[in-house]
Amino acid sequence: MRTKEESGAVPAGGDDLAQQATSYLRSRLPFAPRVGVILGSGWGAYAERPPLAFAEAYEDIPGMPPCTIQGHAGRLALTDRCGPPVALLQGRIHRYEGYSLEAVTRAVRVLAALGVDTLVLTCAAGGLGDIPVGHVMVVEDHLNVMGDNPLIGRGLPGAVPRFVEMAEAYDPGLIGAAEEVAHINDTRVHRGVLACVAGPSYETRAEAAMLRKLGAHAVTMSTVPEVIVARALQLRVLALALITNQAGASPEGSRGHQGVLAVSEGQEGMIGRFLDALMKRLAIGFEEILE
Repeated sequence: MRTKEESGAVPAGGDDLAQQATSYLRSRLPFAPRVGVILGSGWGAYAERPPLAFAEAYEDIPGMPPCTIQGHAGRLALTDRCGPPVALLQGRIHRYEGYSLEAVTRAVRVLAALGVDTLVLTCAAGGLGDIPVGHVMVVEDHLNVMGDNPLIGRGLPGAVPRFVEMAEAYDPGLIGAAEEVAHINDTRVHRGVLACVAGPSYETRAEAAMLRKLGAHAVTMSTVPEVIVARALQLRVLALALITNQAGASPEGSRGHQGVLAVSEGQEGMIGRFLDALMKRLAIGFEEILE
């Protein structure tokens, strides 16, 4: 029998846990963040770049569930080194870890309560088409094929609405800013559609072919639930997927999660330069970008 935390329903006290985390962080953060960045597999090293104004493990923040997957340090950091005050979430939790989608998206509600109005989500993804391994896909739309949705349930946390318009979930101004920054910094980016599956098994050849026919350019096991809740909370959203493998590849051509991390580690320099430049671009032209 599954526990409440493992089921798809919102567990009792889920909103209380988000409020606990928010209250705890408000009393300790030296300034309020305006931008939130969730760093997925392979992106976490960005949160190690000094100077940091604050850093604390999720497990020490009341109400924040700990990460259990290698490559997800499970730490919240605060910085303003590139201009805007930014909260960096070094790692995320996933549905396949046994958490409810309420828990998976709790950090988004905490960030919104702290004052964040712009959310940048990053992840590792398997390529489904022409985007090469090591390149970044700027997400322009998604396919939710998890078979689940964080807005399902009788007791949605706080003021999260049930019916949310998703026709333009990914902010065009932020997409343009990311592409502008990438061009200036010679970063290899492509626009595409991101499919989200529950995981943790990788895709069969048939599943990869199906997702391609549905219009996806890459597939991941995260990000989309966070996007749904972020849009419900009226946050502006940008999502970036690092292509770390080819979905549906033969076993000889795939090294699983270790291979994903190895590719990501090889791109740490590029990721750091790209995100720094993006944060500086946000600092220079927030109102221009977000009009």
